[in-house]
Amino acid sequence: MKRAVDRVESAVPLIAKWHRFEYEQHFLRISKWERLFSSVYPTFAAAEASIPAGRPNSYDNEESSRFLGHKTSVRASDYPVLFFLDRLLREYSKVFDFGGYVGLSFYSFERLLQYPAGLAWRIYDVPSVVATGQRIAAEKAETRLTFTTSFTDAEDFPILTAFGSLQFPEHTFDYFLAQLRQRPKHILINKLPLTELPTFYTLHNMGPALTPYRIQNRREFTDSITGLGYELVDAWESSDLACYIPGYPDHSVKAFSGLYFRQLN
Repeated sequence: MKRAVDRVESAVPLIAKWHRFEYEQHFLRISKWERLFSSVYPTFAAAEASIPAGRPNSYDNEESSRFLGHKTSVRASDYPVLFFLDRLLREYSKVFDFGGYVGLSFYSFERLLQYPAGLAWRIYDVPSVVATGQRIAAEKAETRLTFTTSFTDAEDFPILTAFGSLQFPEHTFDYFLAQLRQRPKHILINKLPLTELPTFYTLHNMGPALTPYRIQNRREFTDSITGLGYELVDAWESSDLACYIPGYPDHSVKAFSGLYFRQLN
């Protein structure tokens, strides 16, 4: 149905313009989680500038930090990560989780993985999310899970994970990695929107907030990591996640991506 609408709109420009206007008004009104996306922008700043004044533009607010709460679930797209993480945790016991929210992966994966004794799982996120995550961990008396707002705390962690988080920061992932004197040996990335097009941005409605959302060129992303001394071990499709941008069918992403990078010796 979505493709049929796009074909009609491409044939009748006035209809397309009206539908796009209607959708964008609907997009701005929605305040619950529906995974909605709107428009295409060349830069993060341009996308951010389109957010109405007074509307939160990141997870760093109390309502957003409580949005997913205690939700724990494993999606089909998580299983490649579980495959590699199961093997890595036999050798290492420290995981640095980039944008790990309040601990969703930590709590969800424990049902399917044998966590090693002495596991240290640290989440890097924005202050509001960190505060909520710490409160939930305290309620659960969970001491294996800690939180930080400083990415350089990743320097002592051999495993770095990033599940559905790298598309949100203004800076690209290689910018963060370049800050580290000691980089992780293994990097597991999942739920990342990549495209063959030049990198662009859209707006993501995450309910309480509107945020810029990077959709990066696949080769550009991969080369930025391998250029820091890593090899791409494996890549897969996260076919249960997509990014449909009404009015921009050529920019929509049919399936997100997962990648496993290993540091070269």
